[in-house]
Amino acid sequence: MISGRAFQPPRLGPGAIYLAALDRLFRSNADMVRVVEIEPQTLWTKGTAPGAEPHGNPFELQALTTLPQHTLTHGIGYPIGGTICDQERHVDEFRQWTEQLGSPWTSEHLSILHVAGADGPQPCGFLMPPAQTDAQVALAAENIRQRRAVIGRPIAFETGVNYFAPRPGEIHDGDFFAEVAESADCGILLDLNNLWVNAKNGRATIEDVLARLPLQRVWEVHLAGAEFAHGHWLDAHVGEIDPELAAIAADVVAALPSLGAIIFEIAADRVGQLGASGFLHAMETLHRLWDRTRSVPAATATNPTFISGVAVAEPAPETWERLIADRMLPSSHRPFMRGDQLTKSDDDSFELYAKLAKEFRFGAIADLLRNSMRLLLIALGETAVRELLEDYTAIAPPSAFPSDEALNFR
Repeated sequence: MISGRAFQPPRLGPGAIYLAALDRLFRSNADMVRVVEIEPQTLWTKGTAPGAEPHGNPFELQALTTLPQHTLTHGIGYPIGGTICDQERHVDEFRQWTEQLGSPWTSEHLSILHVAGADGPQPCGFLMPPAQTDAQVALAAENIRQRRAVIGRPIAFETGVNYFAPRPGEIHDGDFFAEVAESADCGILLDLNNLWVNAKNGRATIEDVLARLPLQRVWEVHLAGAEFAHGHWLDAHVGEIDPELAAIAADVVAALPSLGAIIFEIAADRVGQLGASGFLHAMETLHRLWDRTRSVPAATATNPTFISGVAVAEPAPETWERLIADRMLPSSHRPFMRGDQLTKSDDDSFELYAKLAKEFRFGAIADLLRNSMRLLLIALGETAVRELLEDYTAIAPPSAFPSDEALNFR
C-alpha cells in the first residue's frame, strides 16, 4: 500500500462534482471540465427490508466510465471521524466503483454521522465535526488506515466545516488536521470553502490553518459558494465562488506542491439557479487558479514548521458523540445522559445543526414524494404541512438514505 507521503498524485486539473443533471454539460465540455468527482453513494439505492445493503446500478457505473474526464471518487455517507465507522457494509461497492472508474486516489469526510442511540447505532442527520483532542486524532488516524486498507487506494480526508466556537484547550484547527494526516500517513482534501466559512464564523483563519499543515499532503482542493442564514455563514454549495474566496485560493494553490485537482461543488437543488453559463463561468475561475499551480517533487517541497497541539483529555470521542446523540436525535431515541454540560455557545451551535438536519430531511421528503407533498399542500396548506413534517422529525430518527426518510414519512 502506497503511503500518503510516498504517493504523488497525478496532475489532473480543474473539475467539478458529478450531478446527473449536468451529465450532458460534462460530456460536451471536456476541455473546460477536465476532472469529474463522483460521489458514489448519491447514485446508490437500498432495499426496504431490514439490513438491506446499498448498491449501485452496474449499467449506470458503466455509463460513467465513458465520461471524457479524469475521474475521482469522494465518499459522503460513511465518514471516518467517529467511533462508529463502517468499514464493511459499503466497502465492496465503493471499492468496485473506485476501481472501475480508475480513481487514482479517493477521499472521505473527517466527520461523524452515526452515533449510539437508545436502540443502537443511528445516523444523527448531519455530518458533525469531531472533538479536536489527542484521542480523536488517534481514532481518526486508525479509521483512515483501515479504510485505505479495505478500499485499496490512497485516501485523503476532507477538512470539514465546524459551526462550533473554538473550545478552551482544544487542538487548533490546523494542528488537528496536520496531526491526523501525519498519524494516518494520508492525504488532505483542502476544502477552502469550509475553512473560509469557519473563519467568517470566528474560527481560525485560512492563513493560520495553512501555516500548520504539511502542504505536500494536500492532493485536492474544493471550492464552492457559501450563504448567510440562521445567523451563520454556511457551506451551502450555492451559486458561484465568491470573488474574495477566489482571491485567497489564488495564493493558496500556488503554494501546494502536490496538488492534483481543484474541484467545484454545487448542490443538486441549486443547479437550476446557477444555470449552464454560471457553471461554466465557475470552471473558468478554476482554470485561472490551475494556471497558478506548480509541480514540485515531494522530496524538495518545503513545509511550514509543525506546531504541536495541546494535549487534551476531554471530551473523549464517546462523550462527544453522546452529546451529539442527545441533541440531534428525537427524545425517545437518545441514550442515557450523565449530566454532560454544554456552554451557551455549544447550545446555540447544536440548535443550528438541528435546523440544518431538519431542512435536509424536509428536502429529501419533498424531492422523493413530490406528488404527495403537492397534494398535501393543496389539501392542508403550507402551515399544516410544515407542522406535519415537524411532528414527524420529532418522533422519527434521521435516516442515512433519503429513500428511507421518504418511506418512513409516508
